Amino acid sequence: MYTKFKCNGCDRKTEFLWLEQLDTPEGFKAYQCMDCGCVGVKNIAEALHIPDSNLDRCKQCGGWQFLGSGCHTCALIGSK
Repeated sequence: MYTKFKCNGCDRKTEFLWLEQLDTPEGFKAYQCMDCGCVGVKNIAEALHIPDSNLDRCKQCGGWQFLGSGCHTCALIGSK
């Protein structure tokens, strides 16, 4: 079974194939949508199987983050 996310290309909640050969920053993974073929990068905290009780929104950027850990998006753009 593949991890499910909401696709940025086709807007479906679908399975993604991880593109492990592409180098991505910590907290992010490159993917290909198994429905439309869209390729992109996702914050791993946005996976549909992760309970909302394990997530909250970053107060600086609004991105999803795991409770008790720093925001990967802010770390990537250098705002924290």
